[in-house]
Amino acid sequence: MEPARKRDALAEAFDPSRTGPDDLVTEMLIDVEFVGRSLEITDFHNIKQLLQQLFLKAPVNLSDMTLLLINQHKIGSVIIKHASDASDASDDDDDDDDGDDGNDYDANYFTEIPIDDGYYNIFANKVFGITSVINITEKTSECVKKLHKLMLDLSNYHSDSDTTRFVNGLLSNNDNQVGLLINERYVNIPAAISVPLFQALRKEMFKLINKKQSYNFDYLIMICKLYKVMKNKKGKKSFEDSEIIWSNGEEEFFDKAADYKFEFCVQIDKGSRLAGNWVTSDPGMIPFRRVLIFSMEKFYSIINQLESLISQ
Repeated sequence: MEPARKRDALAEAFDPSRTGPDDLVTEMLIDVEFVGRSLEITDFHNIKQLLQQLFLKAPVNLSDMTLLLINQHKIGSVIIKHASDASDASDDDDDDDDGDDGNDYDANYFTEIPIDDGYYNIFANKVFGITSVINITEKTSECVKKLHKLMLDLSNYHSDSDTTRFVNGLLSNNDNQVGLLINERYVNIPAAISVPLFQALRKEMFKLINKKQSYNFDYLIMICKLYKVMKNKKGKKSFEDSEIIWSNGEEEFFDKAADYKFEFCVQIDKGSRLAGNWVTSDPGMIPFRRVLIFSMEKFYSIINQLESLISQ
C-alpha cells in the first residue's frame, strides 16, 4: 500500500553496503509492535508535534486544536508502542498481566522499521500517530472557527471554480455536518496500521451518532501530505505528469474516491526532519498538501476496500 518510490528510497537509505563503520553505529532495524488507544492529556506534546507536521505554518492554534482532540470523549485514537513488544519480550515472559487496561483496543500491528540517529528522539516519545475527526460546522470554539475559515480560504486560493463553489456551499450551510479527518503519523510506519484505526473511528462514530448529532457527518475533509518529483523538460522544471509520493500510502485510495480535491505547494513552509530524511535528501521531491472532500458513504466504502486489501 506504500508507494514504490518510497519503499525503494528507504531500502536504499539503509543499504548496509552504502554505509561506513561510523554509520553502522547509528543505523539499524528494529522490530516494533504498535497498539491503538484513546487520547490522553499526557499525549499533548506528542500530538501537537504531529499536527505541526501536517499544518506547518497554517493560521491555526495547534495547542488549542490538540486540547480539542483530547477533550473529545470516546472518539479518536493514537498509535503507541506496545508495552510488551519484541524488544521487551524477555522482560515479560514471567508477567501474568494480560496488558489489557481497559483503554487499549484490538489495533495491534507488528512491523520492522529502519531507524537512524534522528529517529531515536521519535522513539523516545510515546505517540507515533493520531486518527480522529473534528466537527468544523459547529463553530463551538475559536479553534474550530479558524479551521472552518482555513478550509474556505484554501479552497478560494487553490481550487478550481467548481470545487470552490461546492466548498463554499458546503461550509456556509449549517445543516451540512462536515468533519475534518485527521490522519497523521511518522514516516516509516506502514499504511496497514491505518486500517484498525479507521475501523475504530467508524465504530466510535456509529456509537455517538445516536447521542450527538455532531458526529453524523455528511462530508469529511482530509488534508494529505504528498511529494512530487520535479521533472526537467527542455531545461525547464515542471510538475507536469510528475510522480506522486504519498506520505501515508492509504490516502491514495481516498484520493481516487474523492468527490472534490485541490492541492498546493508547501515547500516554503516545509517542516523539520520529523517529516523524514528521505524527503529532504532529494531536492527533486517537493512537498504538497492535497485537500480531499468525500461523502461519508465513500469513507465507509474506502475502509471496506482497505480491509479487503489487508486480509489478502
